[in-house]
Amino acid sequence: MKNSKEKLTRSYELLQNVLQSAFQIPTILFTPPYADIKKIDLGLRAMVWTDYGNDQQNLSLGNSSGDYRLIIVKSNLGFYNILALLESAEQPDFLAIGPFRDEELSANYFTQILRDSHISPTEIQSLKHIYEQMPYAHPDAVTAVVKHVLSVHYPEFETVVPESMQYAEQKRDIDINKELLDAYTVEHAQEYRNSLFDFLSLLKTGDSPKAQLALRAFLENARFVHDNSMREYRWLLHSLNNYCHTELLTTDIHPYHIIKQMISTRTKIDSLTTMARLEQMPGEICHKYCLLVKNYANTTYSRLTKDVIDYIRLHLEEELSLNYLAEHFHKNASALSHSFSKETGTSLTKFIQQTRIREALRLFNTTDFSVSDVAIMVGYQDFSYFSKVFSQQTGMSPREYKKRGKG
Repeated sequence: MKNSKEKLTRSYELLQNVLQSAFQIPTILFTPPYADIKKIDLGLRAMVWTDYGNDQQNLSLGNSSGDYRLIIVKSNLGFYNILALLESAEQPDFLAIGPFRDEELSANYFTQILRDSHISPTEIQSLKHIYEQMPYAHPDAVTAVVKHVLSVHYPEFETVVPESMQYAEQKRDIDINKELLDAYTVEHAQEYRNSLFDFLSLLKTGDSPKAQLALRAFLENARFVHDNSMREYRWLLHSLNNYCHTELLTTDIHPYHIIKQMISTRTKIDSLTTMARLEQMPGEICHKYCLLVKNYANTTYSRLTKDVIDYIRLHLEEELSLNYLAEHFHKNASALSHSFSKETGTSLTKFIQQTRIREALRLFNTTDFSVSDVAIMVGYQDFSYFSKVFSQQTGMSPREYKKRGKG
């Protein structure tokens, strides 16, 4: 059972990251008893019909065939969801992908929505902003990505034949959430976009104080999109985390560090249980990503030096001698040493030592690993040599440092 849940979690996280990066399409994991099925469309139907959910029937996903299923659901509100059933059961765990649309916005598009969903023509203008923000993608392309990603942990999905389902809403009297929609204007949308771009631009500089100021401006502009509930604020934090990690993926920072930070941040957001703590997270998110830029961006270095630095940081526990690195990068050892020292201002050997000790300090500060375990994890098989290098760089032995941290 534990392995099954771990596989479910890994599949969910992988698919969530890929679809967000590729299409900006959200993914949500549902497990029985499906406490809030309205999240499938991120509350879109509930915004259009304020009584939505009071009389809706439970979505039937019973699967007695023994097979995994991939269901493409098109609503008469003009958008798609894809449901991926991850087990054979009457109430299976499943992933909901979407909502997203597959048509460019046009008069005909909205006319069809009016006709199919019984929305008054006088109200469609109020809803257009929702569709403008909705991701645009072809269902076949999204389905292909979903199948490929899920097959990493569920090989059976490679052969699953997608099913199509038309989901028609019953006729309702229109009851638009006026308070929310009236607060939204063209000017608000422009300010929202501009403040977000200003923040992300400063984030890439690694200047945390300036980025924090820009972040506050963005959050101010985001207030009209969200209410004051913990659920809504948590959603905003997840969006902020995705914005930050996606923006830094356009830099020279190795994606390993960025994705690791994104997953760590997402886990922390989900673990918080008070509004006061959630409200502290935007600044923390900003600071953590700025540290990534300061610690890992090497924008002034050559491609070779950047690759060497990335390799060292990602393989600290392995052999990292000059000769080994020269052979790995197919370079002359002397030439590699000279070019690295010229660009970074330090020798390759010294950089490796500094990076290893810096990682050892991080491990001592954030884990309970023993001194000998940390030595091995940062690439020192000889404990005495590790202690010597550590003392040279920090002024105290590893044991003294670890003891001081606990004191």
